[in-house]
Amino acid sequence: MKTLADCREQIHSCSKCGLCQSVCPIYKITGNDCTVSRGQFLMLQGLLRGEYKMSKTINKYLDICLKCGACSKFCPSGIDVVDIIALAKAEYYKAHFFEKIISFFQKYLVFGFGLNLMKLFSQNRKSQKFEKKVIYFGGCGGKLEGNASVVKLLNSCGVEVVAPDFDCCGIPFFVRGDMDNFNEAAKKFYEVIQKYNISEVVTSCASCEKTLKSYKKWFDTDEVKVRNVYEYIRENNLKLKLNKKLKVTFHKPCNMSNFGDVEWILSNTENLEYIKMKDFDSCCGFNGLTKPKQYKVTGNLFKAKQNNIIDTGCKYVLTSCLGCKTALSSTSFGKYKVKDFAEFLNKYIK
Repeated sequence: MKTLADCREQIHSCSKCGLCQSVCPIYKITGNDCTVSRGQFLMLQGLLRGEYKMSKTINKYLDICLKCGACSKFCPSGIDVVDIIALAKAEYYKAHFFEKIISFFQKYLVFGFGLNLMKLFSQNRKSQKFEKKVIYFGGCGGKLEGNASVVKLLNSCGVEVVAPDFDCCGIPFFVRGDMDNFNEAAKKFYEVIQKYNISEVVTSCASCEKTLKSYKKWFDTDEVKVRNVYEYIRENNLKLKLNKKLKVTFHKPCNMSNFGDVEWILSNTENLEYIKMKDFDSCCGFNGLTKPKQYKVTGNLFKAKQNNIIDTGCKYVLTSCLGCKTALSSTSFGKYKVKDFAEFLNKYIK
């Protein structure tokens, strides 16, 4: 596993051009250079030179980063900022016992007991048999919702779904700098898929998809082909029809790489009217949801997103990430309903 010291060259390659300021959701609100990657890299350079120690103040600025990756996509030097921030937080994690207590709570109570309890109420469906087979990675969302929606959609594409009982992909641990539990999540994933002679893994969550694809970068493992369920729908030209007319908008998760497939489905589903909201691809602020001390800042993000959804006049806002769904639902205040896209299609398609 890499460390922050391994990123010294990447951090040094930051030209301090400031282009990240134009796309960082937090910087747009605070105007504080310490909340954007350029300023954070200056702090990390000092840390690597031994001029600073990893303090609560530095961690506070690393923490306020939403890990949305907007700066990386806009960076002329091609720096993967989210990875570097995660490795910097790993330095803080290793030195602070309280961080380990939080991880213990996450692992055993939230992603362990809590999700396994909710699994008792999830909607599962037995797949039809087809020549083409894929493994469905449900992750946390799969435990909450079950596999019924993905099985129904993929069966309609002539694809058989094998749905093992996976744990979390590990992204909550990764963004907190808990690399041990992130590593464990990856190992468990590979232990499960090695039981099957199936070459493709399918998920419906954008964040899970990005995380599963990132394993090869972090660990010495075999590459696994990971795809999104919506790719199959478009490839098979599967025309869907809702059982009643509905108007929806869509929030694009930061980690989604195949929004074109989603737009194709939205535009080609009968009885479905799609209204694109303003800043449909701006971060929902989920990472800030767990940091009450920062609500003076992140509250602006939540309010802006809420207003953009309301302005569409849509009763439903769809998304494809459990984190986004959680953030949008938590700040909806009953003004609209937030639905996972696959679950929405499962409920309303004929």
